[in-house]
Amino acid sequence: MKIAVIAGTSDAVSLIHQLPDYDITAFTATEYGKEILKNSSCRICVGRLDKQAFLNVLSDFDAVADASHPFAQQVSANVKETCRFLSLPYFRLIRPEMQYDYKKIYLVSGKEEAARILSDLSGNILLTTGVMTLHFYEQHVKNFDSRGFVRILDTEDSRRMAEKAVSHVIFAIPPFSEQDTLDLIQKYQIAVLVTKDSGQRGGLPEKINAARIAGIPVLMLKRPDETGMSIPEIISNLKKLEENIC
Repeated sequence: MKIAVIAGTSDAVSLIHQLPDYDITAFTATEYGKEILKNSSCRICVGRLDKQAFLNVLSDFDAVADASHPFAQQVSANVKETCRFLSLPYFRLIRPEMQYDYKKIYLVSGKEEAARILSDLSGNILLTTGVMTLHFYEQHVKNFDSRGFVRILDTEDSRRMAEKAVSHVIFAIPPFSEQDTLDLIQKYQIAVLVTKDSGQRGGLPEKINAARIAGIPVLMLKRPDETGMSIPEIISNLKKLEENIC
């Protein structure tokens, strides 16, 4: 059975490693996504795909497992719509949600609300939400050019997208330990940390613990609402699909 995995995350790596002996192709937008898949038993296709491109490449598969980042909403929307058009079984892998007991965590609905709050706060900002929203914060947060410190994945794509950045960009490769983030907080006298609710796989516990040690607040973007399955549930559904095909 031919399975397409929408990859680029450690979730996708775990899924592929646990899948039965299927004919698997992983689609990842970046070279970093390819790198973390290097020990996985699958073909790897690298490049950002739009709706038409997904339509072209997914038509030969028996099912699609979407293990893209929980905040990659447009990617999931394009894949889901393509699967509906092709009558292709679609299974969305969901990261387990976590509860955090740090009292200085403030949830926000999105980057717009985060930018409004950050503009009203004083002090330096450590932004850990990725390169895709960097320029938005530079445009919408007061004095971000001088007080914004942005940790970004050190890849060719990220460096290209951050070429015109006017804030302080820190390129690095995950995973990031609690000490890694704490070092940045202390080095740059950070007053507030901005992150996504990306769960344990996104290194969120380490960020929160670093902020807790430093005693600074965490501005956390809420995870988009969506439904999906765990890895065992996806595997179970694929096995049922395989039985029906056979």
